[in-house]
Amino acid sequence: MNILNLDIKNCYGIGFLQHEIDYSQASVGVIYAPNGTMKTSLTKTFQRLIDGKNPCDEIYTHRESSAKIQLDGNPITHDSVYIFSNEEKDGTTQISTFLVNAKLKLQYDAILSQITQAKRTFIKQLKGLAKSTDCESEIIETFQDTPDDTFFDCLLHIQQLIESNAPYINDKSFRYNDLFDKGHKVEQFVKENIDDILQYFDKYVQLLQGSSLFSVGENSFGTAQVSTLLKSVSDNRFFAASHKFLLHNENTISSKDDMQEVIDNELNKIYSDDTIKKLFEKIDKKLQANADLRNFQDVIQSNQDLIPELIDYDALRKKILLGYIISAEASFSELVGVYSANIDSIKTLIAQANETRSQWEFVIDIFNSRFFVPFKLKLQNKADILLNQVAPELIFVYKDGADGPIPQERKVLLEHLSKGEKHAFFILQNLFELEARKAIGKPTLIVFDDVADSFDYKNKYAIIEYLSDIANESLFTMLILTHNFDFYRSIVSRLNVGGNVFVANKNVSREVALKHGLYRSDLLKCRIIDKLNTKRAFISCIPFARNIIEYTQGDSEDFKLLTSCLHIKDNTDTISINSIKDIFIRTLAIKQQVKEKINYDDDELYLSAVYDEANKIMLDDNEIELTNKLVLSIAIRLKAEQYMKSVLTIEQLNEMKKNSNQTGELVKLFKKHHIQTLENNCHIMNQVLMLTSENIHINNFMFEPLVDISILYLKDLYRKIQGLTE
Repeated sequence: MNILNLDIKNCYGIGFLQHEIDYSQASVGVIYAPNGTMKTSLTKTFQRLIDGKNPCDEIYTHRESSAKIQLDGNPITHDSVYIFSNEEKDGTTQISTFLVNAKLKLQYDAILSQITQAKRTFIKQLKGLAKSTDCESEIIETFQDTPDDTFFDCLLHIQQLIESNAPYINDKSFRYNDLFDKGHKVEQFVKENIDDILQYFDKYVQLLQGSSLFSVGENSFGTAQVSTLLKSVSDNRFFAASHKFLLHNENTISSKDDMQEVIDNELNKIYSDDTIKKLFEKIDKKLQANADLRNFQDVIQSNQDLIPELIDYDALRKKILLGYIISAEASFSELVGVYSANIDSIKTLIAQANETRSQWEFVIDIFNSRFFVPFKLKLQNKADILLNQVAPELIFVYKDGADGPIPQERKVLLEHLSKGEKHAFFILQNLFELEARKAIGKPTLIVFDDVADSFDYKNKYAIIEYLSDIANESLFTMLILTHNFDFYRSIVSRLNVGGNVFVANKNVSREVALKHGLYRSDLLKCRIIDKLNTKRAFISCIPFARNIIEYTQGDSEDFKLLTSCLHIKDNTDTISINSIKDIFIRTLAIKQQVKEKINYDDDELYLSAVYDEANKIMLDDNEIELTNKLVLSIAIRLKAEQYMKSVLTIEQLNEMKKNSNQTGELVKLFKKHHIQTLENNCHIMNQVLMLTSENIHINNFMFEPLVDISILYLKDLYRKIQGLTE
């Protein structure tokens, strides 16, 4: 993958974005996007496109939206792009993809395809017959010989039962779950009323023994057998051929109607018996407790011959389910045949999988060693993953303090983890997906959506290690999106990103531009000290030089003078550029060639220089240059302090606490004395306090506030302050 083209309009807050990223020289691209700029919007656009859906503007739905994202001229798809996020997902379903090598996996997939198709056909037919939604689990629950028996083991047991002519009930007049409900309420009813059912059964047997049609004992012939017999002669051809049935009382049956009449008469004798009727009514009255039992009641009212079968409830379940399966015999035989023909091949694949150190084990080992979280992961039932078509089971072992480790279920574990620990866990799920793609050789653009969010530094470096590993995979191309500037700088310094380093900027028209990424190296040296020939860099250097003096000289005269550059003091309007230049030379040991570059008018007053540069910045369209933001922040604060001092009286100014944050104290006094008369201006002063204080205190490690804030906000605030002071 060499070229990624982005062409987006009105999608999730992005008004317009058009950019091309060239991966021909480096497989990694990094975009730093301050909150609210475009990161989440771009990720959602990617996700919608690979899901085959149209991105849109969810708020302003009337806007015409379009999104065209291509890799080497081809639209992105699920196969070509993967969204790597720290949101909840379960990647364990991908583990079976790389249990064995790619060649063996292809063999397994071919086998699995045949089995899956046959299974799908059988289950669909069985659901139609049983009117149940979960026939697979019902087969396992009913025909398991041991707890380890799989669905396919149960099918082989069923095949043996069919071949041995095991008894079954072929009645489709009721729903399977009306007799065998999911909540097991019918089974509980049967157990609690077994005495009444036994009495019913005993009387039922007595009546059968006196019947001219039915019989009991070793050669029993009951209602189920009669029903099957009646069905076999339903077309009357048997009798049309002059065949007859001879009953043991010497009576003959020579037509279907005669047979139905005999059956009805015999059943009426049984169900009209006073004892049978009373027992049935007694059972019937107890079945009003809930809907499941009422459904069961409806079944036995129409099929009283099932009541004796309830004595062995599990056997009845087998008979009825077996009847459905026999009705679907063709699809059942097809499934068993396909499975039996391939079982040896599957077992061979499993044996080879167990002999190798599977890739998922490597992934889990790396995760356990890199991330600092209170749990370790293990994986069991490896051999079952292919053979039984079940997801591999991850075991989460929680360890906290001196007490021993405790295995936990996934759901319980996630309830007790911090946000950062959860994110670490979900990253593991993504890694399973990537390993699956690597195993089958699938080239992929991986979009990383703030993967270090909520991480402490230990785990932040763990994910950087992962990113470095992924970057070395020739199959993968990476687009890393983040709003964490420190993470952005770490990625840029550790990964080979070439020129693919960008800072996202969004203007008032919602147009997003990806500017070449700045601030990759030493900020103060490369962006300020080496550029002291510009007034903006010169002014930007003042807060840093002041901090150096504070740490090395304490409350010295140089420190006081630079403080007067950042706050309105009695001497602020008399400070010259030359006096600041002398402090820089003494404090920063600036090289001679740099000294010569500071060639401004030495006698120029500092305050006018700051305001002059701020006015020029207001006309500058460079939206990401830090020195512009820093100078504008200083100018805003100075003008705000000038304004507040001009409004507050001498008595009010005397209320200020000594050695305090001057801007904060001035705002506090201004609000105290003028909130009623100058409410709007008080709000503006609050904005000054919130937007500028952290921006001005800059060093090599802490300048993210300046990067994050849009210069448009600073320009707007500067205009408001100018309106107050002019």
